[in-house]
Amino acid sequence: MASLGILPGDRDEPGLRIAFVAGTRNPQLFQEDPSFIYRCQNLGLALQAMGHQVFWLHWSALRPGQNLDVAVFHRPRYSLVWRARLWWLRRQGTILVADVDDLIFDPELARYSPGVVNGLVPLPKTAQQFAIHRAALMCFDRVTVSTEPLAAQVRNQLTGAAVQVLPNAVHLSWLDAQAGLPPRPYSPVVTYFPGTRSHDRDFAVYAGGVANFLAAHGDARLEITGPLNFDLQARPGQVVRHERIPFARYADHVRSSWVNLAPLELTPFTRCKSALKVLEAGFWGIPTVCSPLPDAERFASAGAVFAPDSQACFTALQALANPSYYAEITHGLSERVLARAGVRNIARTFLQFVREAAGRKG
Repeated sequence: MASLGILPGDRDEPGLRIAFVAGTRNPQLFQEDPSFIYRCQNLGLALQAMGHQVFWLHWSALRPGQNLDVAVFHRPRYSLVWRARLWWLRRQGTILVADVDDLIFDPELARYSPGVVNGLVPLPKTAQQFAIHRAALMCFDRVTVSTEPLAAQVRNQLTGAAVQVLPNAVHLSWLDAQAGLPPRPYSPVVTYFPGTRSHDRDFAVYAGGVANFLAAHGDARLEITGPLNFDLQARPGQVVRHERIPFARYADHVRSSWVNLAPLELTPFTRCKSALKVLEAGFWGIPTVCSPLPDAERFASAGAVFAPDSQACFTALQALANPSYYAEITHGLSERVLARAGVRNIARTFLQFVREAAGRKG
């Protein structure tokens, strides 16, 4: 198991039966959800390598009598049927944990949701969905989250709940994929991975600086993977667009980058977000020019180059165009990222968190 970053001494006896339970609306697509992949699949693979039995399923597949020690409900959504299945598990003695990785449970803050601020979803509908998430969270006394600001928001909503921060981590599948890869040839490719349709205003934070950089460097290009509406002045061929891709092909696109971008319009919602794009690029030795947000601070010396606005973005890109500075920033970057975002340590924190619950039950 060394290739997965699991050491022999990390095996836990006896093994637990742990289920990661998706809350997506479509039961057929939950394994394609990037949030589920990082929050549940990745952590589950690490736990599996440590000797535990791990299951991934949609909540609608839960049945009475399933023998589970721990059930982690990812982004749970309240309904009467869902509540009944939760009751079955609790009656059987299963330790129940909710996991959230975005600020999606406070209706008073729904106006900051990316879907609302980008004009994609009406505010009343979003507030209703947030209320459904909050009703589900109220059924738990143990919650895991991705960032410290998000933990504070959960504690504000669930007084008395035990809340544990489990930061996002490099996906285990990437560790094997990295081995034996040849060095990347130099190519000044700036990448941006919006992922969903709700990042138009985020990209606008950096758009002017990126345009100025492309104007100053005729050999540079911007590659955007995912849906995005934007207007950027550039030479023909300098802006390349790719459709959203499945996670299995995502690493190839990330490692083709020279510098990655992770701009955010600063709001209460984005303040709670994970620096996932920083750690993804950093694992492949690529720095990320990013907006300053709390979770990114842990990568301040591991690939994060902070830029609050368009001018600062241009300045950062210009600095990284200096080969000696770029070499300094990227030297040993993958190892520094893994030291901060290795899933093995996060899995051990998770186990301690659920064992505390087991101790209280005993």
